[in-house]
Amino acid sequence: MSGRKLSIMAFGYMQKRRRSSARRKESRRWKEPPSKALRASQIEMKSSSLEDEMTSDAIQTLSDALDKGGIENDIATYMKSTFEKKYGNNWNCIVGRNFGSHLSCVEHVHLSVSKISVLLFRCE
Repeated sequence: MSGRKLSIMAFGYMQKRRRSSARRKESRRWKEPPSKALRASQIEMKSSSLEDEMTSDAIQTLSDALDKGGIENDIATYMKSTFEKKYGNNWNCIVGRNFGSHLSCVEHVHLSVSKISVLLFRCE
């Protein structure tokens, strides 16, 4: 195979990959109808080792993140950055539909909205 023909094939492959990557990212956005939208009224606290004020702040922060919409990664980034600004460093956040965890952390709060779980925790 000639070098020119090979480079044309590689270019075509990269174009397809870019298009599918953009479609994949778009498909991860919340596209539920308004009746199934994630709402702040659906937030449920599963467990928490935080003070009551911090727990209510976590619920409010999650509510704000849901109002902004976006994908799970955007929600986790928003919650992590908000808590780091208010309560110092070392906060981490996991958002998803299916994950397992075993953590040794100082403080944590586990929230859920519909089928989405949110785990916000601080390690030393």
